[in-house]
Amino acid sequence: MKKTLILLIVFSLFSCKNNKETPDYVIPFDDMVDIIVEIHITDGLLTSNKIRKQLAIQDSTNFYNTIFENHNYTREDFDTSLYYYSKNINQYDLIYDEVLNKLSEIQSNIIVKREEEIDREIVRE
Repeated sequence: MKKTLILLIVFSLFSCKNNKETPDYVIPFDDMVDIIVEIHITDGLLTSNKIRKQLAIQDSTNFYNTIFENHNYTREDFDTSLYYYSKNINQYDLIYDEVLNKLSEIQSNIIVKREEEIDREIVRE
């Protein structure tokens, strides 16, 4: 009887294992990374004086909605997903690690291209 009870307890513990799969209503990890990268780039562009003056007549929330639409999501999808990931902080940290990696890569590519353009200008002179 004791063995049966112990087996039942052990079996129930393993059967109640916490399944950490992301729910269907949450934007997948890779898409979330891409969206957040685009949001940060947009934020950066909107803080640039030259661009801000050109875009001052437009509503900045439209820029974010366009990002969501380009990825086939809504603002509500993003907000729900952001809430989910903020409650699962390890996944949220992984998302932001990847966001920072991608932004750093983009920045490096821009610097390399800018240096190549400068080199071409020097050669022309």
